[in-house]
Amino acid sequence: MGRGERPRPRPGRAHRGAAPVSALHEAEETYRRMAYDTFARDLKMGFNLGFCRTFAVPEIARVLASTGRMTQHTRVRAKATGAMMYGLFEHGLDSERGAETIAALGKLHAPFAIGDDAFRYVLACFDLAPMRWCAAHAWRAPTDAERAASHTLYLGLAERLGISEVPATWREFETWTQAYERAHFATTPEGRELWQATRGMLADRVPGVLGPLAGAAADSLLDDLARDAFGAPRPPALVRGATRAALRARAWRGRRAHARAARARAEG
Repeated sequence: MGRGERPRPRPGRAHRGAAPVSALHEAEETYRRMAYDTFARDLKMGFNLGFCRTFAVPEIARVLASTGRMTQHTRVRAKATGAMMYGLFEHGLDSERGAETIAALGKLHAPFAIGDDAFRYVLACFDLAPMRWCAAHAWRAPTDAERAASHTLYLGLAERLGISEVPATWREFETWTQAYERAHFATTPEGRELWQATRGMLADRVPGVLGPLAGAAADSLLDDLARDAFGAPRPPALVRGATRAALRARAWRGRRAHARAARARAEG
């Protein structure tokens, strides 16, 4: 397959190598609970961070910047992408709505002249980053079964989009992704521009108590590899500490809220 050439998606059909339909449906139900209940707020933050990480890959950054949509209409583009993904979570890959969304995703990405590994990496960011964020900052960490459900869902999406050779397990995909990032992350004008355009959306999602520190707090959410690629400053220790404390406090409040809800269900 030539560089940038994508196979035509075949929405609504099972693909060789995809999970059995019953396993996929079970994974979709598990992921749906995570997206709309268990980790509703944190999963969205993880998606945002995962999407931002793609800007550190030069060939992806060049394509995204060339359209102008991410830099000139950042929030509109991000909202549209989120609506498409959450439509898949709500209705399922093989529903009528899911088939339409997958066809639209295939059409949207078909002209992009990036290699197959870059497409795999984009998929990895949506699979891995939300689970990592939840493990670090949600009211509880995802279970192994929840991580497996995420990977089963994204394997199904990969099959339907014609993205091949995705590692079979979440942990294997994580290992592949770490190696890919070490080999491909680099500073580019496009990557820096994209980060600056989207940084404000992350700042909007940090705990409100951080107030005027929100922008620097968003920088502190990046690891060193991504921060170096974006040319973002390393925030002062005071900002990093305040961000960690605010996120820990939010997780604590989340644990208390879920405990109260569990008691209410038991008593009801």
